[in-house]
Amino acid sequence: MKRRRIAAVCLLALVAIATATGQSTQTVSAAAVPEPYAKGEFPAWAVGVRRFEIVSLGAFPILLFYTRFAADMQRYISNHLDGVFVPWPFKNENSYTPTDSEQISYVLTAAGLSLAFGAIDAILVFRANLP
Repeated sequence: MKRRRIAAVCLLALVAIATATGQSTQTVSAAAVPEPYAKGEFPAWAVGVRRFEIVSLGAFPILLFYTRFAADMQRYISNHLDGVFVPWPFKNENSYTPTDSEQISYVLTAAGLSLAFGAIDAILVFRANLP
């Protein structure tokens, strides 16, 4: 019973501290908010490199998923639809697990594909901005 009282007092103290500090930080002056970037503030090449980075890094997890799924399907089909090699959504504890070198090859393949996606996007944007 004594522990419950101590826990309740600690909880009330934490709530009181949180509400007291929350009120003092709600007022923000206009000078503390940064102004947005201007249109010509960065050179065109820097904006292009940033876009390439965003597209490449954004595509990587999606392409890694599809690379692994394609490898699972290829392995399943090449082994005559053997139950040990079923693809991802149907795997269980008896299914085939890829080796470390296979995992590395999946990551490298997805990285190469994501760099290719970024390069294709950069070429398309560059061609669209030609006079």
